[in-house]
Amino acid sequence: MDFGAKATLYIKSPTQLEFHITEIDGQKADDTETVAIEITQLRPRLFMLTWKEKNGNTVTQVQDHKEGTVYMNWTHPDGRFSHAKGTITPVSIKKK
Repeated sequence: MDFGAKATLYIKSPTQLEFHITEIDGQKADDTETVAIEITQLRPRLFMLTWKEKNGNTVTQVQDHKEGTVYMNWTHPDGRFSHAKGTITPVSIKKK
C-alpha cells in the first residue's frame, strides 16, 4: 500500500489487523502495530476498514481491490483531519 507512506497490512482475522509502515515521505521507517478493526464489504472487492491506533489516530480506509486504489481518512489526537489516496497491491503470504 502506498499513499505517501508505504505500508503492508496483514488482516490477521475479521477483527484484527497488523500494519507495518516501511516508508514515510521517502524516509525509511519501521513501525508495526496490531489493532482491532471492523471490516464492511461494500460490494465485491470493495471494503471499508476502521480502526484506532495506539497514538490516538482514528482511521477509516476504503480499499478498492478491483481498481487497485485505497482511500484513507484519519483524525489525529489533536483533532486535525487528514486524507490520502494511494495504490493497493495484494500480497500473498505463504503459511509456515
